[in-house]
Amino acid sequence: MSINSETTTFTNEEYATELFKELEADGFDADEMQEFIDEHGHKDFFEYFEEYHQAVEDFDKETVDSFLEEFDLCSVDRISDAYHGSWRNGAEFAEQLVQDCGYINHELPYWIEVDWEKTWDNLSYDYTEINGYIFSNNF
Repeated sequence: MSINSETTTFTNEEYATELFKELEADGFDADEMQEFIDEHGHKDFFEYFEEYHQAVEDFDKETVDSFLEEFDLCSVDRISDAYHGSWRNGAEFAEQLVQDCGYINHELPYWIEVDWEKTWDNLSYDYTEINGYIFSNNF
């Protein structure tokens, strides 16, 4: 049995254009979508824009864009698993993490100094700091 059919192949740009029109009709911001396409391309638009948009809604654009400086766009839907807050620096995060884990149960006397920078250096195998945002490398 022979099937004689004409196969239509869509390009990434055509898929993106169709999705753009659908999302625009649903109330998505055209400028935001175009900015995403300009930065990430047509293929990534139709594959990841909706997840990106949801992440921006759940967090904010600066946090999501910071995440994407280190991690792949295909992981944007996992940002909630990776995100550990905004800190002035990694040392502050390290101090809070140690306290949250119960290793320091009360205020230390003034004469005890902990090297939080070095502690952060040790933690930086498992965490990444980008623009003040802390993300786990193991999400």
